[in-house]
Amino acid sequence: MKLTVCILFIGIAFLSFAQDTTPTIIQPGPPTVLPYYIGQPAKAHPLSPAGVPQNPFLAAGAFSNVHNDGWMSDVYDIAGPLGNWPALLSSTLQVARQNEVPFFVCGTLTFDSHGRIVAICMGPKESSLVLVDPYTLEVLAHKKFNIAPNPAAGYGNAYMYLDNRDRAVVTQTDHFLVLEQTGPVDQPQFEVLHDYDLSQWVLPGDNIQSVMPDWQGRLWVATRHSGFIGVFEQAPDSAPGPVTPTLLGSLPLDEEIGNSFAISEDSAYVVTTKAMYRLTAGPDGTPRVVWRSQEYENINVIKPGQLTRGSGTSPTILGGGKYVAINDNAAQMHIVVYRTAADLGPKEERVVCEVPVFQEGTGATEDSIIGLDRSLIIANEYGNVLDPLEPTSSPSVPGIARVDIEPNGKGCSLAWTNNQVAAPQVGPKMSSKTGLIYFYTQKYDQTIPGYVYYWTAVDFRTGAVVWEQQVGAGPRFNSFLPGPAIGPTGALYVGLHDGIVSIRDTR
Repeated sequence: MKLTVCILFIGIAFLSFAQDTTPTIIQPGPPTVLPYYIGQPAKAHPLSPAGVPQNPFLAAGAFSNVHNDGWMSDVYDIAGPLGNWPALLSSTLQVARQNEVPFFVCGTLTFDSHGRIVAICMGPKESSLVLVDPYTLEVLAHKKFNIAPNPAAGYGNAYMYLDNRDRAVVTQTDHFLVLEQTGPVDQPQFEVLHDYDLSQWVLPGDNIQSVMPDWQGRLWVATRHSGFIGVFEQAPDSAPGPVTPTLLGSLPLDEEIGNSFAISEDSAYVVTTKAMYRLTAGPDGTPRVVWRSQEYENINVIKPGQLTRGSGTSPTILGGGKYVAINDNAAQMHIVVYRTAADLGPKEERVVCEVPVFQEGTGATEDSIIGLDRSLIIANEYGNVLDPLEPTSSPSVPGIARVDIEPNGKGCSLAWTNNQVAAPQVGPKMSSKTGLIYFYTQKYDQTIPGYVYYWTAVDFRTGAVVWEQQVGAGPRFNSFLPGPAIGPTGALYVGLHDGIVSIRDTR
């Protein structure tokens, strides 16, 4: 029986500083003949929880960064929408942006201790940190930054994280900022607590790619082009303002780093355009290599749908910390799984498996792989290239897949592939409570002509589509390189070219 769907497109922006509250919905695109809702509401099939240990210096749970947690798992141990009378809410976030900006994408969505969205949002002419009400999508506070000098630095800016005190850490080419929330809870503001100046360590033309805290509170920094790894001491709160940080130790990898990195209790896992590394730092903070993998298969080209000549993913730790996984850059892309142990057994090798996914010549990914227990889920983004002047992007080649590590750890197998789901460059997310994987997808409507965008819920067990909810048609509802998020209230959010949209069950 087909579900009658109540669709609510409401966007509200809170205009602070004595301005009136004005609705700023994302304007509907062209009429489409494609259905609003496909499938049936799901029944929850709970799975084992992600089991990611809490980094004491990151926001609690799965709410601290674009890939959720220190393991970059992209898994939530809370329920997302089941597709029961889903309601959509949208906002252009107009208060936080300039009128002339053609698009404004919130790439990283985190959640503070009050359950509010803390997002880094960027367009070609501006960049802002934005605090958003999770129910109404009202803009509660915002802070503008200098725009990145080039796209590579802009991608680094997107790797914002939220710490254990609701402070946002945002990179700025050769600086990074620590911003705190000030004022009463109902009238918050963002203020810069610290501005770390790393210009003496970041070479001209290079940029900070990612910053993450380790379990001792030290700040690990990776630069994009030179592959510099630095471990810095945090500045004391008693000395706010500009900071020339204390470098505890550094390690030049001399290989490009195009993504973020994962942090466990005692190590950082970094992938370069050549190899996978496990790094650690002793009591004095000096980083060293625990192991470097053999160089993964790489055709040394930037495939359409990727941003570097190598792996397009941040490393994903899984299996209770026993494994770390990436994708390679082979002609036929593989999921590559490594053992994390410092010392291997007499019959063990560093590489657990290299499982081919998608067809040769049409496979690429520029997102972290979902990791839960011994399972990995990956989306194909081959062909998805942004035209920033429109702004539109070419379609992705369809394909999603799940790979499982064998219980004995001696290999992997392809559990399923679905070649119907076309997911552009929007990282998938998963709920262990519902057993659903959420993809932001596109379908072509010849009558427009153009693309129509959906939330698509996929069964983890089988790879089958359970339900699809239309979000909108046309380029305003397109997106490029954001990390969706399931919030503490169970709603699902994603940044779009023209703002943000949420979906939540109403029954």
